Amino acid sequence: MKKSRVLWGLWLLMSVIFCMATDSMAGYLLVLLSVIVPLLAALPVRRAAKRLETELTISAYGEKGTAFAGKILLTNKSLFPTDRILCRVSCENLLTGEKEVISIHMAAPSRSNTDTEFLLKSRHAGKVRLSLQKMICYDSFGLFPVKTVPSREISAFALVVPESFSLETQIAYGESTNMDSDEYSMKKAGYDPSETFAIREYQPGDRIRQIHWKLTEKFDNLMVRDYGLPIQNTILLLLETGYGTEEADADCLDALAEALYSVSQELLSQQIIHSIGWQNHEENTFQCVEVETEEDLNALLPELLGAVPGRDGMSVADHYMESREQLEFAHMVIFSQAHQASLGGLASQCILTEVICSGEAAGYDQQDGIAILGGTPENLPETLSYLEI
Repeated sequence: MKKSRVLWGLWLLMSVIFCMATDSMAGYLLVLLSVIVPLLAALPVRRAAKRLETELTISAYGEKGTAFAGKILLTNKSLFPTDRILCRVSCENLLTGEKEVISIHMAAPSRSNTDTEFLLKSRHAGKVRLSLQKMICYDSFGLFPVKTVPSREISAFALVVPESFSLETQIAYGESTNMDSDEYSMKKAGYDPSETFAIREYQPGDRIRQIHWKLTEKFDNLMVRDYGLPIQNTILLLLETGYGTEEADADCLDALAEALYSVSQELLSQQIIHSIGWQNHEENTFQCVEVETEEDLNALLPELLGAVPGRDGMSVADHYMESREQLEFAHMVIFSQAHQASLGGLASQCILTEVICSGEAAGYDQQDGIAILGGTPENLPETLSYLEI
């Protein structure tokens, strides 16, 4: 636009010089046309710009590092064509926070629909949001552009699904008591008379009501029934999207999402029901979804991969506990970019594991009662080839 205006200015200057030098009707006509024609050319563009309607579409799913198609649809309801249109579209990966703006050149004939296809490629997994920022319509001379900003949000979404990797997951069964549980401890007795833990000989101090009279009569020796201990072995996987002073690292967030996805798939292969939680910093909401089948996992992916990262003084575990009176899970695995010492209090209430992704390969460690597995974005799958939670 600046170049066009500079050239137009030079043309006008030369026309005026020509007019003054010749002092002829042709010179005056040249100056008049040099001013009026560009102005007249801009009028239909201005009118047409007000009657343009735009929509964005994109492939529903994509793969990391592989191009997938998007399309911008343009409807010109005006009688005037617009041959030079520049659409600026924002492409944002909601999970990693990466953003770029692409420029798409189009033309819109009068009273017609037109579309232009473009290709996108994402290095990382996540929910990709396309948003039309603005359109700029140029006249034939490129002198008087008309900028229009959509009155409503024009957007489209694509899901770049994480790549899963194989791993072996072992559940370290705890003994967190839960009277409402249908699962009982295999390691120690409890106080639920509806379930038998073991039958053994009487020992001094045993309660009389625990004596199993039928077996006592059969074996001619006092036999005692130990009651069962109802426990919970529920599992919660948490993705940490908050960060402190340092910005979230896109490579690490991508690796953590893949690690969580892979662990969830492995648990499902063992028919282990679990829950997945995350904090969305754009909406300032915490979500926790139970996963029982592969369909449940696929259904929550759009929300999980759209969990916008943000600066936060609270951990994802803090957000989980904020609206709850007590911990509901016996096992908790937090996928994060850094160890958080504040989680030590939770470690006394459940079996807590941290999967850390950072720029340094840390291996296995234990701090504040928390088992920590650390790795880089490149070697995290290798670090998690065996995971005990």
